Amino acid sequence: MLLARMRLVQKLSLAFIVSTSAILSVAGGLRAQREVGYLEYDRMRDHHLIGRALGAAVASVWHSDGEARARSVIQQVSAPNGRVHMRWIWLEGGAPDAQPAFDAAAIEATPVGDTITRVVADPSGPGMRYTYVPLAVDPKRRGALELSESLVGQERFTHRVVTDTFVTTLILVLVSAGLSTLLGVWIVGRPMEALSEKARRVGQGDFAGPLHLEQKDELGELAREMNTMCDRLVLAHDRVEEETGKKIAAQDQLRHADRLNTVGKLASGIAHELGTPLNVVSARAQMIAASETTPAETLDYASVIVQATERMTRIIRQLLEFARRKGTDKATCALEPLAQRTLDMLAPLAAKRDVKLVLEATGQTLVDADASALEQVLTNLVVNAVQSMDKPGAVTVSVGQERTGPPIFVGGPEIEYACVRVKDEGNGIREEDISHVFEPFFTTKDVGEGTGLGLSVAYGIVQEHGGWIVVESAPRKGSSFNVYLPVKAVA
Repeated sequence: MLLARMRLVQKLSLAFIVSTSAILSVAGGLRAQREVGYLEYDRMRDHHLIGRALGAAVASVWHSDGEARARSVIQQVSAPNGRVHMRWIWLEGGAPDAQPAFDAAAIEATPVGDTITRVVADPSGPGMRYTYVPLAVDPKRRGALELSESLVGQERFTHRVVTDTFVTTLILVLVSAGLSTLLGVWIVGRPMEALSEKARRVGQGDFAGPLHLEQKDELGELAREMNTMCDRLVLAHDRVEEETGKKIAAQDQLRHADRLNTVGKLASGIAHELGTPLNVVSARAQMIAASETTPAETLDYASVIVQATERMTRIIRQLLEFARRKGTDKATCALEPLAQRTLDMLAPLAAKRDVKLVLEATGQTLVDADASALEQVLTNLVVNAVQSMDKPGAVTVSVGQERTGPPIFVGGPEIEYACVRVKDEGNGIREEDISHVFEPFFTTKDVGEGTGLGLSVAYGIVQEHGGWIVVESAPRKGSSFNVYLPVKAVA
């Protein structure tokens, strides 16, 4: 695992090895080239010095003692030398085996006593180096002293220099690679591993366990700054938790206040709804108490009283359950029955305004949500829809699924979402007010009809469930509030 996390050390080591190898290779190549150049220069200088010295001696002997004696001197000097062979050649009219190795005209153009050197390649061997010293020993024709040397020794020297340079460079590269890797792991690798592990734990929310690096370099300073950062994150985390707790408590109080406000709006409708069964109970009870009924009628009236009492109990329980403060409890929730319960509870309020509540459902739609919170959202939307209508009409609640893409602030791909659409036939909302309807305390209702908190609370609840609300409205053409929620995945 340590090697797998040493990518930085590997990069640094590789960069160091490559750069060192390149530098040493270039330096070695230049050194080898310089050594070979020195050798070639020395050999050519030897040819020049030997040729000029021996040429002068041969010319002197030739003039004083004759050709035979001069040739004998050349043989005597050439034999013990071994490396450089010498002989006499005629530039014109000489024997076939005593011809120059290259163009005789170039030799003739060389001043007497001076030297000319050329390297002649040999396809079957390393080649030869030839040096000629033109001498004026015969007035009828010109001759020259030839010095020849095989390039085998020079090639061997070159090979040895290249081999030594390669071996030296390789040893230096290996030593440099080992040292760079060792120092990289010790100075960079291990501290980076410790820093990475600390960062990983911080990312998982673990701020405990300060990081101790004894280094006095940048990595040690980074470790100390990371420890300081963790201490500050702990304080910030505690502060965020405290503020979050206060925010949740405030939101819970706000939602409960909104519920109680809605209960107040429903009170008059509920009172009317309870009036009829109370009158029935009172009339039947009085007749039974006055003994105005037969035994059979008494049983019948008692049954009517029980049914009326159950109806009143159901209405009151439904209202109390809606008003009761509840904690968040998300679970799989079917939207169709939730919408039906909400409309049943709001039916008296709608009937008071001569508004009909209609539910349209295309099938079962499941979401992972807090049913009580969603009921509060739907109640707010339906109550607002009813209050927006100043003439008889209908409020239609549609429940189904819709394929759409979420807005930018939510993010995500275009998929199927659960959609609850509350559409009314009311006065609508002005275009300039649509962007403000979810702001706290913003309301278009008359004084006493609303606090401007209902839609703000509803929007917050929907956001907590990973959804959003879209408003479609125009003056005198009604409004449509569309609530989008993630669909519960069915296994």
